[in-house]
Amino acid sequence: MGELDEVSFSGEVGDSLTAKWSSAVEAPKEVAVTTLVKGDGEPVADGDTVSTYLWVGNGTAQEQVFSDYDNGAPESIPNDPDQLGEVFRALVEGQTYGSRVAVVTTANEVFGEEENQLGVDPTDSLVIVADLVEKEAVAPTPTDDKAHDASPDEQPTVVEEDGKPTGLDFSGIDEPALDTPVQRVILEEGTGAAVKASDTVTVNYLGSTLGADAPFDESYSRGQPLNSSLSGLIQGWSIGLTGVTVGSRVLLQIPPAFGYGAQGSGESIPGNATLWFVIDVLKAK
Repeated sequence: MGELDEVSFSGEVGDSLTAKWSSAVEAPKEVAVTTLVKGDGEPVADGDTVSTYLWVGNGTAQEQVFSDYDNGAPESIPNDPDQLGEVFRALVEGQTYGSRVAVVTTANEVFGEEENQLGVDPTDSLVIVADLVEKEAVAPTPTDDKAHDASPDEQPTVVEEDGKPTGLDFSGIDEPALDTPVQRVILEEGTGAAVKASDTVTVNYLGSTLGADAPFDESYSRGQPLNSSLSGLIQGWSIGLTGVTVGSRVLLQIPPAFGYGAQGSGESIPGNATLWFVIDVLKAK
């Protein structure tokens, strides 16, 4: 628990945060940093991805305008000078994990002069509190971000029933290195237009992890193809499907960094899992 002159905070780091205002916070001439709780973890290092609960208050109006605690999940903040602006850099610089850090600034320092989604006037003061919970595990970076044509002999075979994929047979397939870039096999080549990264695609698909007894997801049995912009899907799909012609069936091997990362997804996709997808490209526009 710690205090600024105008507002105090209660709740344990990583568990909750409640503010109690005593007066309005004057807009500062420059970003002011206060360590409210000094964590006893390791120092936050350059290049770390920091699991962080953010809380934002309008210091002029003396009210909360945003809280990750209310949203129920922390954010992933990369401690990278090229990605963080001055305000968020100030929240992590020189800090240790387990710390609660506050900055007092103005809305225009964070959002500029434009209207912002928090509804805070650009001239109002902002109090931003960051609970620096822990260092996030990060999936290894692939050697490049391109799709590489792979030999079918080095990839699992598609198991079909009545012409529809029902699974993948991984017999004789070794687990690839986690930094292996996207591998692609064109199983059937279509005659339509080439997919662009900016396209919205309609596809049938089946996804599996190495040696899984069943796919973690598929659309063939549902009879309802997926329709989505490529930019809204995992990066491995955008990399692997760009340039593929409509009407094709492809097999993609996607490293965790271009899939669900070190965190995985749900019970079926563990952290740092390489993914395989059979994808039938039905439409693109």
